[in-house]
Amino acid sequence: MSALPAWTARVHSTFEPCSRPETAGRTPACDADAPEQLWRLLVDSGYFHLAGRSVEEFASRQDSFLELSRRTPHLPEILKQTGWHSERGLEATLSIMKPYRATWLVHQLARRQGGARFESVPGQMLKDLYVHSVAHAQRDPSFRWLASYVESTVPFVQRTHMGFGRRVVREGQGLLLPLRMRDIPSGAAPHACPSGWTLHPPTPRERAAFGEHLTRTRPGCYVEALDLGPNSLGFDEAARPWRAAGLARERHLVLARRGDTPLAMAVMELGPRGANPFQLLDTTRLFAWGDTGRDAFPALLNEARRWYASRGRESFVFLVETDGDDTAAGLPDDGSEARPYLWLIPAHRAADFLQHLHEQTGSRLPPSHEKEPS
Repeated sequence: MSALPAWTARVHSTFEPCSRPETAGRTPACDADAPEQLWRLLVDSGYFHLAGRSVEEFASRQDSFLELSRRTPHLPEILKQTGWHSERGLEATLSIMKPYRATWLVHQLARRQGGARFESVPGQMLKDLYVHSVAHAQRDPSFRWLASYVESTVPFVQRTHMGFGRRVVREGQGLLLPLRMRDIPSGAAPHACPSGWTLHPPTPRERAAFGEHLTRTRPGCYVEALDLGPNSLGFDEAARPWRAAGLARERHLVLARRGDTPLAMAVMELGPRGANPFQLLDTTRLFAWGDTGRDAFPALLNEARRWYASRGRESFVFLVETDGDDTAAGLPDDGSEARPYLWLIPAHRAADFLQHLHEQTGSRLPPSHEKEPS
């Protein structure tokens, strides 16, 4: 695993002392250990307005967010929240979590307006946040992939994540996967299962065959980073540290068949309440398994609605990774202008990404309204 760039040494020296009151005004990058301040920052920064949403839509998720945020400093093996402080308080935040066996997911970037005046050098705030977060992941010996869901229409994301991602993809080492993120209410049942079809959890043999199918049809980094291969689809290893902490983390597979023919698979995942306000761990992916596999998508999405309702979730995120999958699932066009991507790079290129970010933010700072949806 490559070392972090030399310029990060200054940031490393601030990690431990930052919690001491006497250094609070001079050491910006540290644990975001005041959950109420963190939530206030997400409100003030406009983070909750991403993708056309509003603050009111997230009010019911505040308590669970605060509760888990209070526990986060004690769960470094799966969660990390970083804050950038000035004399006026918390200016910006970035979080990272470990949803899969070898993957750390960067998310929840937000910053208050006017914070740039507290930087000693242009771009210091963003660089410090990313260095602190990536350094945390690099302390994990199982770290193999760095991931994020990024909004490609944001200029800062274009210069940093997308710019570096394109380079890594050209080298055959990473992934930039365009997708749509559809919020689906749970509980409703608009589509019945057609006559002659069955929906059921796959047998061990069917699960292994499906994992092999994905290995043949999807990029290797995608399958490995998201634990979708034959040996990781069961999810036990990925979920173990979450469950050991008393937190929900599970995967539920449902196979649609017509007679003896497998048509499609739903991969549903659940995470703890409060891990991310946009429910990045409560996600469903639908995979066609054959030429007519999409015919099963409405029934599978309906099964997902029921499953999340049984887990007490009011909604979940349908990750649409192939054009037309949401239409095939019976969803109308939502008219969204968002253009999110799944961004994925190998861990040994994380230091190069930080160097790229350093170069891109040193002379050009994003306007304060630019946020990264996550």
